[in-house]
This record gives sequence, C-alpha cells and structure tokens, in this order.
Amino acid sequence: MSPATTALIAALIVAALALTACGSNADAIQATNQSADETTRLWIKPELVDCEGVAPQQCMEIATAEDGPYEFFYDSIDGYTHTEGKAAVIDVTIEDVHDAPADASSLRYTLARVIE
Repeated sequence: MSPATTALIAALIVAALALTACGSNADAIQATNQSADETTRLWIKPELVDCEGVAPQQCMEIATAEDGPYEFFYDSIDGYTHTEGKAAVIDVTIEDVHDAPADASSLRYTLARVIE
C-alpha cells in the first residue's frame, strides 16, 4: 500500500472518530432536555482544553450534573462567552437545527440564564 493511500485511510479514520465524538456529546445533552421550552443546566469547568473535532481546537468541559461526569463540548452557546479561569453554571435551551450542514451540529444551544 502506498504512503499516500495509508495517509488517506488514517485521515478518514480520524475524521470519522471526531464526528462520532461530537455526536455523542450532543446526544447526551439532548437526552436531558424534554422539549424546546425547557432548559438544561450545564456546569462548565474554568479552563479550556485542547480537543480535536474536525480540526484541533479549544473546548469547554461541561457536565449536566453538578458532580459530573464532564465531557468535551465542541459547539458554541449563543449569547455565552466563556471567561478563561472562571467556572460557570448556566441554563441553556437546545433546539434542533433542520437541514444543518454535514460538518455542523444538528443542535443549537442558546443561553437562557447565568446561574453563577
């Protein structure tokens, strides 16, 4: 097998794993939200961490319960800007995005309220 073919296969595997990771995070958060009118509380760690979705980036670590577990959050939250070094507890609404591009999230997160 040529080096170019090997590199292409490796890149496809990495891309598939990254997309799978993004989807599981969104699904886990979505599962806690019963309807579009309800909010989901998120606990956000103070520091951003290196993570890799489609490309290397900085991610928040979030939990849907005060005692964790924490997961990488690859998306953004409309109306919320994370302050590095400051933990946060926020409520968000989660909506389905219809006809989302293949490389984008199928969910939209919007800040509903800052708790602390």
